[in-house]
Amino acid sequence: MQETIATARENHDMPCLNYSLSWLHQFGRKHPEEMTRIQKRGVLGSEKEALSFLKAKAKETNMWPLLSKTLLSEAKFILSNGDSVSQAFESIVKAAHLNITQNTAESYGSQWLMQSSIFDRLGVSCQAWVYTELFLECDARSSPLEDVLQSQCKSAHILARRGRYDEATSQMHQVNPETLRALKHQQYWITNLGIMKLLRHLHRGELDAGEHVLAQLHAAPAGVQELQFNLSLMEVELQVRRGDYPNALTLLGKLLTRMDQQETDIFQRLKTMTLKARIYDKAGIPQKGFSVALRAASLAYNAQLLPLLWEAVAAVCRILVSVREFDAAVKLVESVMPQALECEDCELAASLFSCLADGHMGMAGQARAGTLQRKERLTKTSESLDRAFDEYSRIEDIKGQCEMMAKKATTMHLNGDPVLANDWAAKYLDIKRAARERS
Repeated sequence: MQETIATARENHDMPCLNYSLSWLHQFGRKHPEEMTRIQKRGVLGSEKEALSFLKAKAKETNMWPLLSKTLLSEAKFILSNGDSVSQAFESIVKAAHLNITQNTAESYGSQWLMQSSIFDRLGVSCQAWVYTELFLECDARSSPLEDVLQSQCKSAHILARRGRYDEATSQMHQVNPETLRALKHQQYWITNLGIMKLLRHLHRGELDAGEHVLAQLHAAPAGVQELQFNLSLMEVELQVRRGDYPNALTLLGKLLTRMDQQETDIFQRLKTMTLKARIYDKAGIPQKGFSVALRAASLAYNAQLLPLLWEAVAAVCRILVSVREFDAAVKLVESVMPQALECEDCELAASLFSCLADGHMGMAGQARAGTLQRKERLTKTSESLDRAFDEYSRIEDIKGQCEMMAKKATTMHLNGDPVLANDWAAKYLDIKRAARERS
């Protein structure tokens, strides 16, 4: 491809040069570790320079499909660096206008997917899902098979976050068999389906089955860097579920080392930071993750990555609870809860409701026994635990359900109701028993 670019420059073959540079740019997005040597040779330059060059040349030669894809790549580049979201929207709107005026139907899929991604990052999950469904309903026939496959997988992942695993699996199996005849498409489909199955196994506490699925996924090349990152996160999550926190931190450290060696999306960096803070909390040393959680919250706020901002807020709240700053933790969670619920991420919502319950319980402990304030706080604790239990139930998270039941039984006991406390303790044992029978 480098020889093609050199020959096209010598012969002033602009269409060939534009397509070659576009191919090399897309290659760099999928294989960033291979681009260091190429950039040193000066073939493509930095990504920003390459995009500017492609935009200018595509406009000069009236290559509208290339210009549209370059504008969408520019939007993706802006988002991955955590720059202005309004600039990313501007590039998407330009591409959409170009697609309509120049009738570049083959670029519709990339446009819909980019719009879905930006709303997903802004924490508006319903809008992100709507864009994937609109594309599949209206423009799938005239779009490349790769865009259709990516849209179906993205829609399935959004459903899985809501705990609708059966619908997500059904969505994945609706992929046209002709699409999967290509090896690249088949590997992409298998990896996405495997990640959803692995996530369900982890939530159900079926750790041996999850480890088996993870080994199968590692055996086949994931191809896309985003999927490789998700697999690495799943591997860390498996160790967290096993309670092996030192090994989880070791794996996370290796992942961070690989990310430092290449340019990575700011979303992935922030995800690892919030995960690190959560591991410290699970290990019983939440205060050690204070600086990590605060830094993640600050960067997520600047980049407008709202789902990760709420995850970082949850980590900060757990730290506040650990230092007995219950009032501050409750106020912080209540201030972000409405927007956090818009993400329609059951695990995130359950985590925030659990933090809210811990805060109310702490404030109840600071109140005098038998006072109205103590009873009100215990009532709010019970309500928050119920909401957290409902969210954990949607994603079939056995460990989360048991934890909420144990806290609920303790709350009832402190509230002077031993009968209800025994009922909740019995439900805790029933959940444990059902999970053992299923596994």
